[in-house]
Amino acid sequence: MFTNVLSLRKGDTLTCKYPKHGRRNILKRHSGEVEHVGVGKGGLYATIRSNSGAVRSLSFTKMIDPTIA
Repeated sequence: MFTNVLSLRKGDTLTCKYPKHGRRNILKRHSGEVEHVGVGKGGLYATIRSNSGAVRSLSFTKMIDPTIA
């Protein structure tokens, strides 16, 4: 996973499974264009904008099967 993080840049398309509401055992697929990659109190995160216009900040520690296109 960490090799994917190093190659992630603004403008890339990120697709991953993520726990619903950030903490449940139900996974939801998120996909979108990366707008920002940063480091916060909880570790590495990526801010993505989906095709519908929704903006999400997703923690790399919680991502399951991240793929970068």
